[in-house]
Amino acid sequence: MKPIKTLPLLLLLLGIIVGTFAGCATSASHGAPDSITSLEDFKNAKLGVVTGSVYDGHSKALFPNAKLAYYQTFADLFQCVQQGKIDGFMADEANFNAVKRVGADLSALKVPDLCVEVGYGFQKNARGEALKAEMDAFLAALKSDGTVDRLIEKWYGSAEPTQTLEKPDFSDNPTPISIAIDSSRKPFVYMLNGSYAGFEAEILYMFCEAYGYRPSFSGVPFASGLAGLTSGRFDVVVGGLYITDERAQSVHFSEPHTYADVVMVSYNAEEASASFFANFKENFEKTFILEGRWKQICKGIGTTMLISAASMVFGSLLGFLLYLLSKNSYKCISSTAKAIGKVYARIVAGTPIVVILMILFYVVFAKYKNVGSTVIAIVAFSFTFGSFVYRHMGVSVGSVEFGQTEAAYALGYSKTKAFFKIVLPQAMTVFLPSFCSEVVSLIKATAIVGYIAVSDLTKVGDIIRSNTFEAFFPLISTALIYFLLTWIVASLFNILKRKLEPKRRSEDVILKGVER
Repeated sequence: MKPIKTLPLLLLLLGIIVGTFAGCATSASHGAPDSITSLEDFKNAKLGVVTGSVYDGHSKALFPNAKLAYYQTFADLFQCVQQGKIDGFMADEANFNAVKRVGADLSALKVPDLCVEVGYGFQKNARGEALKAEMDAFLAALKSDGTVDRLIEKWYGSAEPTQTLEKPDFSDNPTPISIAIDSSRKPFVYMLNGSYAGFEAEILYMFCEAYGYRPSFSGVPFASGLAGLTSGRFDVVVGGLYITDERAQSVHFSEPHTYADVVMVSYNAEEASASFFANFKENFEKTFILEGRWKQICKGIGTTMLISAASMVFGSLLGFLLYLLSKNSYKCISSTAKAIGKVYARIVAGTPIVVILMILFYVVFAKYKNVGSTVIAIVAFSFTFGSFVYRHMGVSVGSVEFGQTEAAYALGYSKTKAFFKIVLPQAMTVFLPSFCSEVVSLIKATAIVGYIAVSDLTKVGDIIRSNTFEAFFPLISTALIYFLLTWIVASLFNILKRKLEPKRRSEDVILKGVER
């Protein structure tokens, strides 16, 4: 990629960053009205709701004239209300207090006669019922000896916990257990110094240690966790899960460990902190330096590139092999391969990759808990990338004149040698530009793997964002890293394309004479 071509891109990126700075610096002036003193002030407001949350029904019942906007996590709501995108939203008081103590410019009004019960969710089967009974007994013991009160003071108190929650060594425990964790639900579960922490996380560690369970954790939003629970992918769902009669029809809930009042959260202009520029250093440190979060970002980059590279290799092999079979001399094999390839390409072309990803995770591999999320992501993207290779191999080879093949036959080449030594090298000059673009698209497309609990670059950015409740640095740094990764990959492919140009070949590699 030549510098003259990248200069406009860099200028555009710089403009986006400057514009975002300006937006962040002024967003505080567009929050909820300063005059909010009662719930009546929200009757015509724009309210935020987490998709699938119990607050959807409560918001509609209490504020029938309000406009609802749906988001993925509570962390999104806390950020959006400070940026003025919504006027308020409902949350449990424990969650609000945990966010408030890190300096968020928020205020809350209690919603009368509304309380939520929080507990652990288990599968609706015999195993889930047994786990529920064990957890209920364990929670009762912790309540009786005062441990629950101590943990409530530790995690729900006014002071921000700073000590890492040490995860016990479960490797010798005999019984595996699969756990879905929504780490955006502070103080129930969140990330602290790179490990799961919070009230529910600490109890869960003690529970697994006491009953001999060997846990495997998957970080997913609670809605995805519930879907995985009902499909059999997960044994337990953790993350400030509210107990409702509707959910109890498909989920076994433990006895509540927390009863929390519900509050309406809004932006507090009077407590607004200094401008974004004044807090630049603090926000930078919270995103990259605090708790060594730059290490999490590096791991996320590694996971993104692993999925991209593996999918490119396996997808290329899959597509190329299918193409070769479709050109086989035996008509039975070639006809079957062509039929499979046609159906395969249609399925991939007509199905969003995120749907394919979730079908593999929640349906195909739901019962195979030993198959990791990263492996499933590689399978999904290999499947889609293979479709591209198969289709474009046909187009690229078809662009080579048949006279080239006839000339190879005249020189004494077999059909196989004619393809690999004459036709394929020429087809690569057509194939590689599209292949390069598809690899770049593949790297960017992997940003959705967080849906199935893969901690890639985007997912790590979301985790940091849910801990700091700052959007600028996590999102901009993620965008910059993706830009650099795709730029480097595109540059490497440009070098490869130049190496393969026929006019640049040396005389030593030019075919001569008849090969016997």
